[in-house]
Amino acid sequence: MGFLGLAGAVLAARSVPSTGYEVSIYRATPPAFWFGVVTAATIGILATLFGRRLTKAAGVGLAGLSTVSFLALPFFRGYYFYGSGDALTHLGWAKRMLGPDFGFFDLIYPGGHSLALFLSQVMGVPVRWGMMYAMLAMSVLTMLFVPLAVWVVLRDSRAVVIASFVAMLMLPINNISTHSHFHSYTLTTLYFPFVLYLLFKHLTRSAEDVSLPSWASASSFLLPIALVANVFYHPQVAVNVLIFMGTILAVGLAWRRRVRVTHAAATDGGQRHRLIVGQVAFLAALLATWATQYQQTYRLLNNVLMSAQGFLASGSGAGEVAQQRTGSAEAIGVSLVELFLKLFAVNAVFIVLATGLLAAVAFGIVRHRSDSDMAVTYIGCSALTLGPFFAVQFIGDVSGYFFRHLGFAMVLAGVLGAIALFHLSKVLEGAIEGREQAIVAVITIAVLCLSLAAYFPSPYIYNPSPQSPEQQFVGYDATFEYRAEGAAVAGIRAGPGRFSDALNDDFDPRLMWTLGQDTVDSLENVTRFREHRLSDEPFYYLVVSEKDRARELQGYHGLRYQEDDFDRIANATNPRISRIQTNGEYNMYFVDQQGYSLEPPDETAS
Repeated sequence: MGFLGLAGAVLAARSVPSTGYEVSIYRATPPAFWFGVVTAATIGILATLFGRRLTKAAGVGLAGLSTVSFLALPFFRGYYFYGSGDALTHLGWAKRMLGPDFGFFDLIYPGGHSLALFLSQVMGVPVRWGMMYAMLAMSVLTMLFVPLAVWVVLRDSRAVVIASFVAMLMLPINNISTHSHFHSYTLTTLYFPFVLYLLFKHLTRSAEDVSLPSWASASSFLLPIALVANVFYHPQVAVNVLIFMGTILAVGLAWRRRVRVTHAAATDGGQRHRLIVGQVAFLAALLATWATQYQQTYRLLNNVLMSAQGFLASGSGAGEVAQQRTGSAEAIGVSLVELFLKLFAVNAVFIVLATGLLAAVAFGIVRHRSDSDMAVTYIGCSALTLGPFFAVQFIGDVSGYFFRHLGFAMVLAGVLGAIALFHLSKVLEGAIEGREQAIVAVITIAVLCLSLAAYFPSPYIYNPSPQSPEQQFVGYDATFEYRAEGAAVAGIRAGPGRFSDALNDDFDPRLMWTLGQDTVDSLENVTRFREHRLSDEPFYYLVVSEKDRARELQGYHGLRYQEDDFDRIANATNPRISRIQTNGEYNMYFVDQQGYSLEPPDETAS
């Protein structure tokens, strides 16, 4: 019944394809999809709680498929491309990699683009869909390997079930610096559970092979390959992994020197864990060799260093991104508490669970088996090394990096949270029956909905959808092809630069302008506006799309631009502003500046 309901939900979503920009994928998707998916997930959860072995497994599978269907919603809705900003630049790079002039070694993180191209070519779909499939594939990878990583250290089916539902929450996505559309750092973070699984397999001596020496197993040889992919996907995540693995190595060495493994632990399967000297040395050498070839590495290190020095010198710049989001929220009457609850309530619960588990293990309250205790110890000690590294990037003006690292940290917090919930379930085993199990089911559904409600950007979290409809691509492509040579093109908030990247158009960036909120408050300002002196033409082109309007009025709740600003341009009777291109979603205006000074206003004033 649940599987039929899920199939019906998918068909309902496909029956109403997107025809233009949708500021909220939640609101634009037919209610039948949400009813079918929620019903299927509910049946899956109930089957997991009340069923026996096969029924329980089918329940987890149904809930997992429901989550995957949710994650694949942009495909079911027929989105031309799901992504904006950086994702458009990445799209242009991926398409260029198909040609002879731009290759794998021209990017510091080519792994995700190569994966997207591989999926595109194998599946016979456009590159833009290959990039969307790459993110979906990594999301599914997270859902598979978080429970498998827990299984390696805690061989109990109940723990795997709990970890499976934790993975469905997609905790690494926070829509501040980790995203549901193509984003190299996010993609690599979602890949990390696979590395964690192989690492735990190696450490705990799982899947022993008698033909190999005691210090190695099949996973020992597969882990370096996974680490190579990690570096190619994103070196910044690889730095986090190196710190994490380096901490594990240090703890393992200290453990060998100071702690004698008891006979009870040995008979319980908790043999002395392997060390990872070779893996840490390999990753460090690979990362240093690869990253030092690229200017971005030195720029990032310089930004972090200057940020920390600036904070120490003046105390300013702490949590710049958080401050900006707070100021924007307050400007539209949204409390910081509300914004925090929508974005981080579920994350905060798992951070509390993880902290409680670490304390319980440290004080000897929890004693299950050597593998799980040591895994908790490893992750807990890594908080002492990763924590300061992350904090340095929060205190300065590069705090956007901190929220990236928070996404990475939530993978580890999710693993610890799953183990903590397992121990709680053991403690409450006799007390949770009948009505209590129904309450657990309701809580599980509520937490799942609360977490996934913030997965896609939407007005719910005061952030518009990053969808880029076909009309945008077609409109910009025509603009770039037929614009007068030397003429500038301007946009609202975001100029045409990202679409120039996506379309691989050779457009001088000095001819791409952005109109600020003060500029569009009158038609006189719009017609006089100049940003750079490069263009000698006494006119420029202004792009105002339906995406701009929906993004500003609904997504950002009129924070910078109001409806009058858009109506003023669309309904202009001023002969200096003429609409010369439209396809329903994309409008381009010719702005005549004949007779005005062609110097930018600030230079004219001086």
